[in-house]
Amino acid sequence: MSFNLLSAFVGFNPNNGLMYGLFGAVIVFIVAMSAYYIIVSVRRAKVIGMDMGKIKKVVTTSVTFSILPAIGIGVGVVTLIGSLGIALPAIRLSVIGSLQYESMMADGAASALAGDMETFIAGSISAKDFVTIATVMTIPIITGPLLVLLGYKKMQPKFAMLTHKSGSPSGNVNLGDLLFQVVFIGMILGYLAMSVTTIAGATNFVDSYYNFIAIVVAALCMYVFDLLINKAGQKWLDSFSTAFSMLIAMGVVAVISYFSYKNNWPLNPDDAAAVVSAIL
Repeated sequence: MSFNLLSAFVGFNPNNGLMYGLFGAVIVFIVAMSAYYIIVSVRRAKVIGMDMGKIKKVVTTSVTFSILPAIGIGVGVVTLIGSLGIALPAIRLSVIGSLQYESMMADGAASALAGDMETFIAGSISAKDFVTIATVMTIPIITGPLLVLLGYKKMQPKFAMLTHKSGSPSGNVNLGDLLFQVVFIGMILGYLAMSVTTIAGATNFVDSYYNFIAIVVAALCMYVFDLLINKAGQKWLDSFSTAFSMLIAMGVVAVISYFSYKNNWPLNPDDAAAVVSAIL
């Protein structure tokens, strides 16, 4: 009721100054917190005598994985602007959001409200609809950080014990590393299955193959980088291989998308976010 009254007297605008002010406050808080913990951590590392070369490598890797994927995140913000304005997607994707998750949640909520995203964008968004989509995007994804916040102290010793256990008689298999590898492979297989499903659902459209192409290109790039690191001695690539693979895959899909539109290749009108999904 309060949202409807506010919209009636003021008029709802997802790009109003309050939202930009909120976005600015969030960014300032995140940057300040990050800077504080970097300074405190580096000082503590010096006190306990840690190798500063390793510290610099960690910082370099973190910066790389913050800047390079931001290109894809920026594309994701653009895809959500039509329905949610600029500020909310920027807040969600710059702090805790996932590009594929945010797009999927926004599309699902818009479909529930208006039938499909295209119809939702064509109409005028109300404050109530805006809050509904924001809630759907926000509540599920914060369960992970909440689980860590509330259960980390209890779970961490068990995970630490797991990393010191062996999964083979020879003692060559670390269960902690094995668990991480299994989860990672499962995630990759999930993306692969989703890309194959997309192709099967619309084989006649070029953009249905974007996800699969991106996965294949990224995998080939990682293989080449692995050869360069282990066979050619290019150890500096170890910190950048994943980010570079993402960017190359993005670039390949972007080029294909450009020629698709330029040459009027068949594209699925119901899959406008295919290029952005393929980035992941």
